[in-house]
Amino acid sequence: MDNSDEDNQNSSENSFNEMVTAAIAGGYVIVYMLQVPPQGNHVIRVPELTGRQWVDKLLSDDSRCFESCRMQPENLIRLHNILHDCYGLKGSREFESIEALAVFLWAYGTNQCQRQMHERFRRGMGTCSNVFSYVLAAMTKFADDVLRPRDTTYSVLPAELLEYTPFFDGCIGAMDETHIDVIVDQGVRDNHINRKGKTTQNMVAICDFNMRFTYIDVGTEGSTHDMHVKKKADDDASFSRPPSGRYYLVDPGYALRPGFLTPYPNKRYWVKEFQTRGLVTRRRCSTGTIPGCIMS
Repeated sequence: MDNSDEDNQNSSENSFNEMVTAAIAGGYVIVYMLQVPPQGNHVIRVPELTGRQWVDKLLSDDSRCFESCRMQPENLIRLHNILHDCYGLKGSREFESIEALAVFLWAYGTNQCQRQMHERFRRGMGTCSNVFSYVLAAMTKFADDVLRPRDTTYSVLPAELLEYTPFFDGCIGAMDETHIDVIVDQGVRDNHINRKGKTTQNMVAICDFNMRFTYIDVGTEGSTHDMHVKKKADDDASFSRPPSGRYYLVDPGYALRPGFLTPYPNKRYWVKEFQTRGLVTRRRCSTGTIPGCIMS
């Protein structure tokens, strides 16, 4: 009788243990079934670099630095030292000075907006705007000192003109204009539409024979004629006017004036003009009577 009771008790305990084991196993099965299956393109999150770490990587890679900031690492460091020592470029709690300069060059050189700056560097929109304006002010002061002739008297004939002497002994550079695409408010958009239908600014630049820019003027609406842009430059105190006996080479969009030499009319200059027969005149080109010859 006692043995029978003991067997029944052991059987009950075994049954209970089996039930517990089955319940635990069932729980594991349910948990596994509720898990989200792994996706085919699993994204591995990589910790983002801080702004300073990003700059350090740029400075260690010449090609990457040139693609992002449009200059070699040694030139970026040199520019930073000049702006820091002479033009008041200082760091802040949000940005170090070299980090702010690199971000400015990256945004300016690769056509990035402030929202992309905010997304890339995880800084506030207001902070990105303030940093860009702060570096731009320092760069503007730097440009005012750099964009000017080395010798305002032009007493030395450039080596590039020696083989053409004495025909271009008085030439000190070339002056031309170009259009830069811009985005402006709707209220002033019509004034910025050029003859090609694009919203632009008409800028003028002067370059010497050492391939150095000596003057740049920007901000004029795209619909403005080249001569009006030149008159605006004449009123600028930083404009380097040709001294007596010197002149700039300009295109036919400017008038022939003392100090500004335009191409001689009724002469061939461009390749397409040499592909036509007869004398090419400015009037025939402008009216389109000569195929392939269009003068701006």
